[in-house]
Amino acid sequence: MTIEGIKNYVTENFEKINIIEKDGSLFFMSYDNDKFPFSTIVTADDAYDNASNLNREGYYRLNIGVGKGIFEDLFESLPQKKGFKAYIDTNIDFTEEDKIFPHPVYGAMYWISVINPSEKTFESLKDYMHAAFDKVKKKVQ
Repeated sequence: MTIEGIKNYVTENFEKINIIEKDGSLFFMSYDNDKFPFSTIVTADDAYDNASNLNREGYYRLNIGVGKGIFEDLFESLPQKKGFKAYIDTNIDFTEEDKIFPHPVYGAMYWISVINPSEKTFESLKDYMHAAFDKVKKKVQ
């Protein structure tokens, strides 16, 4: 799946969307809540997050803020952790492509991530994106 393909899916399937681009990364926001993205695409490492080695040519990470219930269902075998970068010290390979894992920095806030998802994997993430969108909209009601 390409970044452009994901961006097209978001613009075609979500209402009242604002896509903010900064330094090549995309932040998918609801017009109803411009403080918290429901999903992001990160295209490079930075000082706070370099666990996925995104500075490699053609690599990006799709991130989705799914909420506690979905997160726990996906990672029921992992111990629940708290705090910034909570999952960094686990055995998770944050560089592995096309595999869903806890966000290396925001996993404790119930964000999931995938490096370069295939079309099949992206298809499995669509419901999570919609749940994340609904969750962000509820925060402003």
